[in-house]
Amino acid sequence: MMNNNKKYTAWQKTLMGGVLATVSMPAIWIGSSTKAYAQLEEVVVTARRRAENLQDTPISVSAISGDALEDAGITGIMDIKSVVPNVSITNGAKSASIFVRGIGQRQTNPENDPGVGQYLNGIYIPRQDALVMDAVDVANIQILRGPQGTLFGKNNTGGAMLIETKAPHYQGFDGTLGVTYGNYGRQNIKLGMNVPLADKMGVRLNFSDKQMDGYEKNIVDGRTYRDEDRRAVSARLTWDVSDKLLLDAFAFHSQQHERGLSATCELLNPNASVAFFAIHREDISLGQQCANEAPLVHDGKVGVTPEDSVYDVETTMLALTATWQLSLFDVESITSWTGQDNIGFVDDVDYTSFSVIRTGAYSATRVLEADGQDIADERRSQITQELKFNGAFLEDTLDLTFGLFYAHEIIDDIPNAQVVGNNGLIGIPTEFLIPGTGSNLVLPFLSANANITNFDNTTLAGFVQGSWDFAENWQLTLGVRYTRDEKYRDIINYQPDFTSYGLARGLIHAQGGIYNPVTKAQFDAIDAINPPIPYNQVGSAKFEETFSQTTPLLTLTWFANDAVLDTLGLDSLMTYFTASQGYKGGGLALRGQRLSRFEPEVLNNTEIGFKFDGWQSRLRLNGAIYRMDYTDIQITQAEQGPNGPTDVIVFVTNAGEAVVQGAEFEATLALDALSINASMGYTDAQYREYLVSEIDGSLSDRSEEPFALVPEHNRSAMLSYEWFTPIGMVIPSLHYFYQSELYIGFDTAAFNYSGATLGQSEVFNGRLTWVPSEDLRVALFVNNLKDTLDYGAGVALGDNLGVAGKNRTPPRMFGMEINWSWGI
Repeated sequence: MMNNNKKYTAWQKTLMGGVLATVSMPAIWIGSSTKAYAQLEEVVVTARRRAENLQDTPISVSAISGDALEDAGITGIMDIKSVVPNVSITNGAKSASIFVRGIGQRQTNPENDPGVGQYLNGIYIPRQDALVMDAVDVANIQILRGPQGTLFGKNNTGGAMLIETKAPHYQGFDGTLGVTYGNYGRQNIKLGMNVPLADKMGVRLNFSDKQMDGYEKNIVDGRTYRDEDRRAVSARLTWDVSDKLLLDAFAFHSQQHERGLSATCELLNPNASVAFFAIHREDISLGQQCANEAPLVHDGKVGVTPEDSVYDVETTMLALTATWQLSLFDVESITSWTGQDNIGFVDDVDYTSFSVIRTGAYSATRVLEADGQDIADERRSQITQELKFNGAFLEDTLDLTFGLFYAHEIIDDIPNAQVVGNNGLIGIPTEFLIPGTGSNLVLPFLSANANITNFDNTTLAGFVQGSWDFAENWQLTLGVRYTRDEKYRDIINYQPDFTSYGLARGLIHAQGGIYNPVTKAQFDAIDAINPPIPYNQVGSAKFEETFSQTTPLLTLTWFANDAVLDTLGLDSLMTYFTASQGYKGGGLALRGQRLSRFEPEVLNNTEIGFKFDGWQSRLRLNGAIYRMDYTDIQITQAEQGPNGPTDVIVFVTNAGEAVVQGAEFEATLALDALSINASMGYTDAQYREYLVSEIDGSLSDRSEEPFALVPEHNRSAMLSYEWFTPIGMVIPSLHYFYQSELYIGFDTAAFNYSGATLGQSEVFNGRLTWVPSEDLRVALFVNNLKDTLDYGAGVALGDNLGVAGKNRTPPRMFGMEINWSWGI
């Protein structure tokens, strides 16, 4: 057997779901009458689909317990990046864009898959807009860095995030109640209850309600944006049917009904088409309004068109996990269904109080229903089935895991639109076309389009991985997975009836939505709303593609023996080398009004890592260096479409080749009552080949651009001190987080402007916790102590739009948390 290499059964894995300690958070340490010093506890992870000691697991993984999340004040997925190296989670939209080691998904778009897989109780979550961590009763969270192509399958090229909820127990009725009050109208309530139903059956119930008014006041209607309005309920039931069979059922439902994206506008290119064009019934251009509103951010204000900023979604999940203990194997079956409905997204993507550009589902529904068309509601559903076998052979020197995976996702009736100007009406100054003609004459331009699309995706996979202790202190892991993806998409495109629209308003249609010149006063007198825009179906398409990939893995691990440990003065030491391959499925992207295939993303990963404990288990240091070579890396980019200068197409394509290399380190030190945690991540991401076909047929080389939304450096540190007093334990803590620059360019021209790069950010958080008893914890917190104004995400378009929308990070936030637990 390997040094410290403990084996855990499926039952132990379930029971230990709530006792995970942490690497990058305050250490959970224990003391006793026989020890005069603090000591780090063992951390149990499931990064290789079985429970094992973190320090014996040859994967770069960070594990955070639910208690540690609570101690650090982490209540949402956005906060994870501040404690885990080489993880970036942006706040550019209500859904999370998760990047690990430079790889992720910039937009939550059904046509492409995420680069970081999310799993809730072992259930694969296909889309990143469910925000499950914000709602469930988290027992632990694990972040796996690097491709997990063997055991976790596709769409884990950057890594995977495993979230485990608290499992019920059968010993008695107990519960927890957490309440948070803070500035900006913050009110959170979280209630969890454990209810025994029989000797070997119990259920854990959870309710969560998160409310916040928001911290950016809209100058248009006085409401605040960056709000939160989220509710969720969940139930997890376990039943030990027999000594050999365990059933684990899970149900979850969440609602998110909030105002949408708000951003600060920065003018990049005043000569860009939309930035220069005449706005219906406004005296200045979008570019001028952008420049005027940019300083509003310093007063906590923003300009947003209210009806163009909505985010609604409801998510339901049902799952059943059955585990059998057989003579040779533990067999685990995971069956799940996930559905989403009441979906409505619309974003004000001109980033000003002008109604210039709106996109999303509500925009499409609004214009098509105004034309008298019956639009069905968007619905999403996924079913998954996994069958996994775990066994130990050759006198427990060989751990073997193998299984099958199936997923079927259906997304019906996704409406989308791009409406430019006042309900599609914008003016092209003759000065833009013929310099010297002045700005009084404009050409009315109807710029609008819509589409409705359906997806049907099926995945089949088989996998096997074995870890063999082939010699004393040596372990060899070999694995392989075969994945087959079948993707279907159909689409119906709609375009305005330009002639009918013009006749209803006394305009003569010339071509492509452009009408005869009029004065600015005549242009402003046009009724842009009534009658509604008449739409015609201008085309439809159906495509089906099949992709497949075999992804292997090899890991060689060395565990130091007692002689080496004594010589080095360590308690444990292991090093590992990994060579593996990752795969992200291809798909069908909408590029203008046509569907185009983009290829799968494949990467070859090499990694060297180490993990050790020392100083009588008071010091823990883990690290890894890696290199990932990508072929056909998938990116989301923008370009000018065929329908004129206001037509901005955002689509998924393949950039060619890229290399991502870097390192990450995590350290934990327990000094009696003082805990110190630190992490550092470095990501060097470079395109080796990235050629783009422009609208004029030319090729642009974008290989010099940085990876979007990927910082080169991030680091964090946390100090926590446990002070025993006559009135209970008092725990002051200080948390520091740094992130380097972020590139937010979307099109080719954005790279030419400094405004397409967000500056570095540095945040300090403080917390004071009072623990008068085992049942009560009271904490005062201040996040962003220095009240710095930083930006954490955004989009920059240097060509058509000519502006950047920058999403600020939260200002100083303070409040109180009260957590009470009880038991009978």
